[in-house]
Amino acid sequence: MARIMGRKDIVAFGLCVLVVMASLAAETDAATCNLYSLMPCLSAVEGAHPRAPSASCCKVVKTVDKNCLCAQLKSGSYPKQMVENALLLPKKCGRTNLAGFRCGAYTVPH
Repeated sequence: MARIMGRKDIVAFGLCVLVVMASLAAETDAATCNLYSLMPCLSAVEGAHPRAPSASCCKVVKTVDKNCLCAQLKSGSYPKQMVENALLLPKKCGRTNLAGFRCGAYTVPH
């Protein structure tokens, strides 16, 4: 039976999803796999109608390692809405070379 997530759970989940998204963005900066560096993207993955990603979020999305992101995505059980929002970040941030990138059951949209 699913449990209702509290604010702390949602924030923790959001951070994990951001790690996943950050990893999809690039393979050039392994340091960007740091969970805390993804905080600027939290509001861009929360809820049914998330905010547009900020410039600082997009900077992270453009510099993170896709393999790190994939590993984070596969290691957790994240709410579907947050994962879907997170998978849209590369496109929203102008990172088109990830379109179609597959990570387990997830694919970055075109």
